[in-house]
Amino acid sequence: MSDGRIGNIERVGTGIPGLDRMLGGGLLAGRPYLISGGSGSGKTLLALSFLLEGIRNGEEVLLVAADEPPTEIVENVRAFGWDVSAVKTLDANPGLKAFKRTAAVQEIRTMTDLRSMRDIAEDTKRSDLVEEISIQSIHLKLRQQMAGTPFRRVVVDSMTSIRRFAVRSSNDIQPERTEIQSLLRFLAELGVTTLITVTPGDPAVLAPEEILSRGEILLTRKWIGDRSVRQIKVLRMRGCAHDPERRPFAITPQGLVVG
Repeated sequence: MSDGRIGNIERVGTGIPGLDRMLGGGLLAGRPYLISGGSGSGKTLLALSFLLEGIRNGEEVLLVAADEPPTEIVENVRAFGWDVSAVKTLDANPGLKAFKRTAAVQEIRTMTDLRSMRDIAEDTKRSDLVEEISIQSIHLKLRQQMAGTPFRRVVVDSMTSIRRFAVRSSNDIQPERTEIQSLLRFLAELGVTTLITVTPGDPAVLAPEEILSRGEILLTRKWIGDRSVRQIKVLRMRGCAHDPERRPFAITPQGLVVG
């Protein structure tokens, strides 16, 4: 579904027609949303569908890749015949060396410059220098790049990994909440529609992005015998009516298809 308006509300298509119908026409523009689900549930594919829909509409789009190196993402979608070469990417994947860090204090450092997937595919060599990953450093880099490129869609894949890599010396969650709030407010003020992928954690503890996001789409996958059953559900969506029922979906050669 292309972007459009329903009444006076601008809607942003996800690139998945069945999901757009569940959302009553698409996401409300300029707001942050969560895409939650376990490993292998389809979060990254949904997020890439969202970015590719933006490219089809002539928009500038950005992927902040923390879960997987961009080169692996390119390989993973090759089977679908998707051309992701126009997707600008901020490589926030720290590599194995990041797990060997001992410093707990995060330092704002400039990460690798934004590159297109095409450039990344042509240069798969990674530097031996591993830079610090944090919400602050990502915010700094986005602020620098947004000054010259009007991105309309941004995907952060995933906040769970960024939190894991950004080791802290304190268990105080307030600084992290402030950093996430600052990042999401910055993107919203520029009219950017943002998808943040997360892996569900302790249901008794609300993560900052759960509180600050405007909606959440849950992807689940379970095995019944030897059959994989996938379902999608709009858990919440502020400001608009939506289909609250679980719906089956499949990952096909055309991407995600909601039944």
